[in-house]
Amino acid sequence: MAPRSLTVDESLLRRMARDAAIYTLTRPVAIVMWLALAGALALSILNQSAPVPAGREAPFGAGWMPPLILGLAAYAIVMSVTTARHAVRTAMPVETVVWVELHEDALKIGSGSRRSDIAYSTFQNMRVGRDAVLLKVRGSSVATAVPRALLTDADIALLRSRIS
Repeated sequence: MAPRSLTVDESLLRRMARDAAIYTLTRPVAIVMWLALAGALALSILNQSAPVPAGREAPFGAGWMPPLILGLAAYAIVMSVTTARHAVRTAMPVETVVWVELHEDALKIGSGSRRSDIAYSTFQNMRVGRDAVLLKVRGSSVATAVPRALLTDADIALLRSRIS
């Protein structure tokens, strides 16, 4: 495939960061976290409605548990979005020309003066968002983001077949 390129702008960075944040917040470990937070929230709300025997006080801090759990959930979302924005912005600063080529044995990608040749076997799986294709690196929590506009549907099908 001949290299395709585009110049990164602020809007593309925000949209790619959104896709990366969604990817982070919907990974299996994150889903376990969401289920645990939902369970804790439900339990703390049920605990609020439990009758308190006459002459006894409700447990100290019990009223703070639901807002605390909701705060933790909000914090997880804010940190995921912030981390995704930082990662995408570091890899592809605004006004940088980004390009990609699919070869027989490797994905070649460049951003500005940087160039990477990454064997397909490096990737464990991929997720295609509206504005970013996220390639999860095998054995780590890192994902490589590629602007979706650089890849055709045929390119994505080819990537899927080489990564699987």
